[in-house]
Amino acid sequence: MPQHALISVRGEVVLEVEPEFARIEVSVAAAGADRASTLKLLRDRAAAVEKVLASFPDAIEKTETCGLRVGPRPSSRSSGGQVGYHGAVHHVVAVTAFDQLGELIAQLAEQDLTEVGGPWWELRPDSPAYQEARVFAASDAVRRARDYASALGSELDALVELADTGLLADGRSQGEPRASVAGARLPQRTSAAIGDELALDLTPARQAVRASVEARFTISQPDLAAMGTAGPPGALAPQWP
Repeated sequence: MPQHALISVRGEVVLEVEPEFARIEVSVAAAGADRASTLKLLRDRAAAVEKVLASFPDAIEKTETCGLRVGPRPSSRSSGGQVGYHGAVHHVVAVTAFDQLGELIAQLAEQDLTEVGGPWWELRPDSPAYQEARVFAASDAVRRARDYASALGSELDALVELADTGLLADGRSQGEPRASVAGARLPQRTSAAIGDELALDLTPARQAVRASVEARFTISQPDLAAMGTAGPPGALAPQWP
């Protein structure tokens, strides 16, 4: 019998938290007879979008241009020629004032040849929710180990190891961690429909944050004789021949 009995457990937690920002994507398109006219039209429409964004300084955390495309527009005929040029510019916008989000999307969607996608509800990479989840997962590991020790008539003695899930099981080195805190679930996609009224569903989707750890504890020597054949409440005692 080893000098110290060991208990290995996994601590897990799933937290549901409010999103910290909403991400929307704005695409502006233009088409013209030649490259110069297409670029000018694209600049004008992009400037109109930027003007709308600038009118919401307290709602927008940041705006990034994530793509620009300008090129010939092929003919639909089999001749293989071209009938002009088309282009598009794409922006990603992070919005923190959810109460202004609907109005922002409405104004953007009113611009010529402008498409708005989102919102996608998200957490920041350094969100306190991730740290909170890790702390709760470690606490859950201690709680489980204490429950098992109590069932054996023992007490927790000392912590031997605590690691992200997978490190103790497969012997990975500290340089090859397996992520234990999952990112928020895939954000809810909401589309804007323009008709007689602007129809929007802007209820923020709560984000699921997961964390798990594995831990090993030493415990005092179990009192197996004292356990007898006790089972869960209401269970029938085993009958031996």
